[in-house]
Amino acid sequence: MEIVSLKNIQFNFSEKKRRTLNTTTSIAVIKDLSLTVNENEFCLITGPSGSGKTTLMHIIALMLHQKSGERKIFGKKITKESPLDEIYAIRKKIGYLFQSPYLPSHLTVKQFIEAQALLTGVGMRSARERAYEWLEELKIVDLANLLPTSLSGGERQRVALAALLVKDVSLLLLDEPTGNLDEENKEIVWKQITALKNKGFTVITVSHDEHLHSFFESHYLLNYGSLKKQ
Repeated sequence: MEIVSLKNIQFNFSEKKRRTLNTTTSIAVIKDLSLTVNENEFCLITGPSGSGKTTLMHIIALMLHQKSGERKIFGKKITKESPLDEIYAIRKKIGYLFQSPYLPSHLTVKQFIEAQALLTGVGMRSARERAYEWLEELKIVDLANLLPTSLSGGERQRVALAALLVKDVSLLLLDEPTGNLDEENKEIVWKQITALKNKGFTVITVSHDEHLHSFFESHYLLNYGSLKKQ
């Protein structure tokens, strides 16, 4: 099953040429881009800073709408005219992990993850069970009663990942998830991410680090808005 299908996608940013003339010019960030990612596939997209990686992820996550081309997520064609309930239904299946995720400073790790589970509509008992399951799976049970301010960068990323996984998402979008980590923590985080393949997740990661390709089945290079398979 195709989880993500993009065909001939183009996305432009508009910028003002001169404030006094109030005119704009259009800059193509994504150019005639096509991408297919199948169920349970681990896909890596690399490219230099400013190449359009985050813009592409936002299009997949339905945070942005393309100017032209066709986008299907979970087999559903989504355009800017699509009903909001359809867009929200797709978004619930998507987990987006940022390079520097926000973790509320007043909640312990366990409380934060439980709160994310509760947002799915389950009761407190189920939320606690889900939270413990992912704390254990990601080997961060010992962090359960700590506040985020006491965590390392690698620990924060694993907590943020657990907070996504308790929501029953099936597509994970990872935006430079180890960009701020040292080599040891990078290795830990990637090993735990790749272990998710056995649980049926589909993962798309963008990074400027081409050395990550060994963790993934497919690898693309995005440069100046154009995508090429490596």
